[in-house]
Amino acid sequence: MLIAKRWFVCKCCVSWLGGEIAMDANQIRNDFVSRLRRSGGDLGFQIGPWLGGMRRVSNNIIQLRGSMDCVVYFHVRSTEPYRWGVTANRIDELKQSGKDWVLVLLFESAESGYLLTPSDVDRYLSIWPLAADGDHKVSTGSYLQFNKVFSTFEDFINSLARSLGG
Repeated sequence: MLIAKRWFVCKCCVSWLGGEIAMDANQIRNDFVSRLRRSGGDLGFQIGPWLGGMRRVSNNIIQLRGSMDCVVYFHVRSTEPYRWGVTANRIDELKQSGKDWVLVLLFESAESGYLLTPSDVDRYLSIWPLAADGDHKVSTGSYLQFNKVFSTFEDFINSLARSLGG
């Protein structure tokens, strides 16, 4: 007779067993902001909250000032399926702000995601479904078919610099 057993392993033992524990969305967000802050020290920009919108200050929108001067609006998904809710009113605010801006859709870590420029977002708005809650429902596949995934934070920074003309 086989007896099924359940094993519970603490986080510290997972690496010893050769496994990994996925980061949750808050960990990814904090890691992304921390990496941006460290990169800013090396590359000559500072990060802070974006105060230019009419809506409340949000944890997922920050402003870079200095060598890279733009607003970064980002969303995080830690597990599949990778679907993000991009707020239509926030996109409108960014468009009207007169600032350079990008949309970043992160998944699994601060090192993997999509960087979308305003022209990328404009191209996608006609195909992203707009839900009753005011969010465009974005997922991988055809909704992001024209953009490549960045797979390292360095790739992200380089793509960001290129998008800003650097």
